Amino acid sequence: GKAWLSSITRIEVEYGSEVSNAPRSFVLKMLSESRASRDFSYELKAYEREINFYNNLAPNFPIRLPELYFSSSGHEANLMLMEDLSYLAPGDQIQGMTYEQALMTLESLSRVHAAYWNSPLLDNFGWLPTTNNIEVDYDENWNSFVELCGDFIDAEALKVGEKLRTHILWLFEEISKRPKTLVHDDMKVDNLLFGNLDSDEGVVILDWQFVITNMGAIDAARLGGGSLAPSERKGRQYEALRHWYDKLLEYGVEDYSWDDAQRDFRLGALYCICFPVQFHQGITRAHGRALEYIQTLYSGLFLLALEIDAESILR
Repeated sequence: GKAWLSSITRIEVEYGSEVSNAPRSFVLKMLSESRASRDFSYELKAYEREINFYNNLAPNFPIRLPELYFSSSGHEANLMLMEDLSYLAPGDQIQGMTYEQALMTLESLSRVHAAYWNSPLLDNFGWLPTTNNIEVDYDENWNSFVELCGDFIDAEALKVGEKLRTHILWLFEEISKRPKTLVHDDMKVDNLLFGNLDSDEGVVILDWQFVITNMGAIDAARLGGGSLAPSERKGRQYEALRHWYDKLLEYGVEDYSWDDAQRDFRLGALYCICFPVQFHQGITRAHGRALEYIQTLYSGLFLLALEIDAESILR
C-alpha cells in the first residue's frame, strides 16, 4: 500500500532451518516513490524521528505498539522492518470511525498523555521537536487554500479559518503555555488498527513520524475532527472529550481542570485547521480515493472548529 510519506509492503519469509518463534511475515515501511514526498520526509526527518521513537520510548510505552525489528535512516536508505499486525482490522479515513472506537482510542491516548504529562524525560531527546511548523505562512496560504478546497468545506467553518488569519501568532503562543506531553500529531483513523476490545490490541496506534512534545488536546481534536464522522459526533464532542479528560485524571494527571481541557480542546481544533491550509497544494495531485480522503479529512477538521465554537476564544 501507499501512505503519504511511505510505501508499505507485507513480506512473507521462509527460513533455511527451523527457528523457534520466528516471525513468518513482516511489514516493510520505506520511503515513498514520490520525489515530493521523499523530499518532505527528509525535511521532516520523519524516519529518523519515528525510529528514535521506537528505540527510545517504545520499550516502556504504556500502550501496545508493533515491534521494530530493524531500521535504517539517512539520505541513502530510510526503512523500518516491523511486526506484521495485518490480522487486526485497519481503520478507514473515508468511512470514518464509530463513537465507540473513538472512545477506545481516546483512552489509549490518555494513557500516553498521562505517562508523559509535563515529564522532564521529554527534554532528554534532541530529536523530538515541539512543532511540525504547520502554522508557517497560514495567512499567505489562505486564499490559495480557499480557491482549491473551499467548495467542499462548510461556508461557516471557512469563516472561522478566515478569522484565524489575524490570530495565528496568538494561537501558537497560547498553545506554547499549556502543559506539555507526547503528542502523535497525525491522529487519524488511517493510523489505527482495531482488534479484540478486551485485549491490549483493542486499538493500536501506528505511524509516529509526526510525534512532537506539545499540548495533549491536539490529538483529541485531530481524532474528533478528522476521523469521527459528523453523524457520530454530533452533540457528543464534549462528551468524548470528557472521556479523555476523566481517563487523564485516572492515570495520574493533576492540577488540570475540566475548564482547562475544554479551552485546550478549542485551541486544538484551531491548531488542526492549520494542517489543511499548510498542505492544501497536495490536492492538485490527488485523484480517486486520495482525493476523497483529503476532502473528508479537511472538511471534518474545519467542521469541528465550527461545532465547538472554537473561535470564541480568539481575542
